[in-house]
Amino acid sequence: MSDKNAAEGDSKYLFDLLKKRYEERLNPQELEEVKKGVANIQLAADKLRSVKLENSDEPYALFVPYRERG
Repeated sequence: MSDKNAAEGDSKYLFDLLKKRYEERLNPQELEEVKKGVANIQLAADKLRSVKLENSDEPYALFVPYRERG
């Protein structure tokens, strides 16, 4: 299975879970919006996973020392 098919499968699975739980509370238009949202979140997650990190990679931390005004 290609990565694209896997992502679509994951997205469909997640949407089906949400639909099963909230279908009675949402109209068809709202369900379609939820489906688009899930697909966008899945796309963003796939992009994050595609970034290769080394063990030594750390988050960027900006240190700004406190300076008392006056």
